Amino acid sequence: MNPVNYILIILRELKQAWIERLLRYRIQYNNPTLYTHHSVIWNYGFNWLDSLEIGKGVHVMPGAEIIVFKKTRHSKKEGKLILKDHTVITTGVNIRAAGGVIEVGEYSAIGEHCILVAANHSTDKDHLHVGSPWDEDRTDVIIGRNVWIGANSCLLAGSRVGDNSIVGAGSVVTGEIPANEIWAGVPARKIKDL
Repeated sequence: MNPVNYILIILRELKQAWIERLLRYRIQYNNPTLYTHHSVIWNYGFNWLDSLEIGKGVHVMPGAEIIVFKKTRHSKKEGKLILKDHTVITTGVNIRAAGGVIEVGEYSAIGEHCILVAANHSTDKDHLHVGSPWDEDRTDVIIGRNVWIGANSCLLAGSRVGDNSIVGAGSVVTGEIPANEIWAGVPARKIKDL
């Protein structure tokens, strides 16, 4: 084994850790009431700080990964993340705000290990799925005020959840959930009114 390869790997890992720490410190500096655990990965372009809007008293728990790409070669739509006042992003949540907007309303909570995706690849048999352009007709994830998204749920591009609604654990949301309702399942269906 070549010791130079080991050194290069270590240097690459140290550089990545330094960049992640810098981005986390920068987001905290610009949002002094934000609580973000040291293990949270904030991945956004250094010059794209304006693509993140974070309200007062927002909490982001350990192991969350938040990716906000204002621009991407896969889509002409800009990515943006809006976390309104007193939003809670719990452990292990994965947020992908690229090619669309992800907005979480005031006093809303995203349960453990949820996934929120603002855009998805288009489907075309003549393209590789991984490198295909993103679907620009179905984008964004908009979550209203006082919403609870249960653990392990997935909100795909085009999802809308109205104020005061609840999404049951393990659900997959692909469309619109009206205000004041409980939905659950794969795909999510209405369970009852609140």
